[in-house]
Amino acid sequence: MPYFTFYHGLRGCYLPDSAFIVRATTRKELKRAIEAEAEGVREAGMVGMNKRAIAWLAAAAWRNRRKASGEYVAPYREARHTSYPYALGVFVGASRADYLASMEGN
Repeated sequence: MPYFTFYHGLRGCYLPDSAFIVRATTRKELKRAIEAEAEGVREAGMVGMNKRAIAWLAAAAWRNRRKASGEYVAPYREARHTSYPYALGVFVGASRADYLASMEGN
């Protein structure tokens, strides 16, 4: 069963605002999880993360779910800025042990 690590926040060398591991049995399930995270980003007043970006992110992560590692990112920004310094990212390659450890911490 594939496990994915989600994060969002400033791109680059900064620590993300949040990170967590999600278990998805289908691409549709992964896409719903990304949509839920994107909805929170948009509710915070950010611009980006449209349906096309969400679909691409879900498809790319799902297609490469069996790889040892990989990161797929969709950028977003504050409404008053023109650049996209923030991102919603999905890492592939998380393990069941990582998932269970993250669930214990919640």
